[in-house]
Amino acid sequence: MISTSDPIIVVGATAGLSVALHLSLRGYTNVSVFAENDTIPFGDLTNVYRAAQDAGVQFFLGHQVDQIAYVSTLTGKKNAGVRTRNGFYPSSLVIIETGAGNNSSEIGQLHAPNSLAIPLSSYANINSNSLVEYVPQTSSSVILLSRNSSQNSKMSLVGPLVLDLLATTSGQHSDNSSQPLSKL
Repeated sequence: MISTSDPIIVVGATAGLSVALHLSLRGYTNVSVFAENDTIPFGDLTNVYRAAQDAGVQFFLGHQVDQIAYVSTLTGKKNAGVRTRNGFYPSSLVIIETGAGNNSSEIGQLHAPNSLAIPLSSYANINSNSLVEYVPQTSSSVILLSRNSSQNSKMSLVGPLVLDLLATTSGQHSDNSSQPLSKL
């Protein structure tokens, strides 16, 4: 179960921006977005970026995530954080946009034999029927946003879907009406 103070890392700054904003507006206080591009998103995404920044989301622009690191558990494995060229960032939950980190890197290749360090590119081509779902066998510690979630018509749905998934996993009922999302 993820608490509102646990570190959450979102990889990708398209649908990931919506997710980060929704999480922060629902009281999650330790949300970070990693994007391989070092520029501020453009168009309508600029407004979402600024709203997320105002809500306390930390941004690591130009920080390509190379791997998700895992620890062994009794039931398989659980995310421990992400690795970039700049170091290791611990997290309780990683949310990945499918297609983020398509570029393989030296770091991903160097650590690939370690079964507890999975290159991000391994998640790039997963085909999913859902917009949002947990990656199997990760103890509900990695969420995958499908490639379809980055379409403009679906981006505003992704944040609430992640909140619903987190609430369902923790046995709570999600009340998406508790705070207005008029900043979107």
